[in-house]
Amino acid sequence: MTSTPLKILQIHPFLRGDGLNPRAGGKSRLSLQLSRELALHGQRVAIFPFPEPILEKAYTIENGAMPLSLLPTARIPPLKKIGWYFWTASRLPLADRAGHAVRMGVMFLAGLDDAVKEFRPDIIHNHASFSDFPLYYHALGLRIPLFLTHHTHEAGQHLDRYRRLIFPSEALRTLVCGSNGSLLEGTRLIRPAVDKLYSDPSVSVATRRKGILFVGGLRLDKGLQNLLAAYAHSSVLRKVPLRICGIGPERERFKKFAQSHRIPAAFLGRVSPEGVRREMLAAELLVNPSPAEGFSLALAEAMCCGTAVIGWKPQVEETEKLLHLECGVGFDPASSSPEALAGVMMKWLHRKDVRSLRYREQLSLSARKFFSMERYTAENLVVYEEVLEEG
Repeated sequence: MTSTPLKILQIHPFLRGDGLNPRAGGKSRLSLQLSRELALHGQRVAIFPFPEPILEKAYTIENGAMPLSLLPTARIPPLKKIGWYFWTASRLPLADRAGHAVRMGVMFLAGLDDAVKEFRPDIIHNHASFSDFPLYYHALGLRIPLFLTHHTHEAGQHLDRYRRLIFPSEALRTLVCGSNGSLLEGTRLIRPAVDKLYSDPSVSVATRRKGILFVGGLRLDKGLQNLLAAYAHSSVLRKVPLRICGIGPERERFKKFAQSHRIPAAFLGRVSPEGVRREMLAAELLVNPSPAEGFSLALAEAMCCGTAVIGWKPQVEETEKLLHLECGVGFDPASSSPEALAGVMMKWLHRKDVRSLRYREQLSLSARKFFSMERYTAENLVVYEEVLEEG
């Protein structure tokens, strides 16, 4: 690997990835953390937070001894070039063709043009699977290697315009690419990392544990309805307390269901990362029975806390192979039933071997090592260098 620092332009949300925005999701936080770690590893990093319309001037983000630059995404172009920008923006194949969208397109084009000329990146790395960024990139005729980390459990947009597609799991790569050889050739696997809060080796897993935990958005695609249905079908399971971390549009519906079936559920609402870690360290089992995921960070975070999981089947099975350790049960709600989920949960809770301190310490040690930010950063750098060496 070259000793010359790379100049990396990261395309990901800032406000959604930073503590400024309490709605920031795990993937947004992970993207920002990667930017911070790349800088701490000696690379020069700037964030272009498209499509957040950041105006005015560049900002400096504190990051220890290696600060980051936050570049404006939208600028008013100079008069002598405004005609070209309008002509180019009006021809972009955007879904929204309204006048306001075209005007914003003009400002995004000018913002990206200025950012590239001022920062002169070696690498551009996008972290949004559904993004029009490649359209602006190609409209400007850029030839800088363009990467995408594909976080989302859906096909995404404009995938053929990237030099490399980075997937968090083999299952997601197979789902998105299928047997498309031209796409597969440019893909790489890099499993995500957890925040250092969860991989801290000084945090003991020798804690008193009780009950089931769910961590995620209160939406149908996250699967809380499957967990509540399991409770509703099992009088034995209803003796086990359930704690739920998260917010979302289905909150009131889920609460009413829990109350009507006398499920001992505590809806905790929005919980800080520190609070989620406390909950994970206090739970016997994390159950996130979602129908599909790109990669659930909550499952990895729970394992780092020594807590076994029941969750998206492909991810659990892949993780067990990577860790060489039983870490829970893979569950597919599409091919199973609430009664089956209740049975799986009760069977696990009655296993003495996986409730032992020895098992929890072994699980946390393996997970913290594998899901480290150091490993994640190093593997991204390897992929960057690989493409730069190809020329």
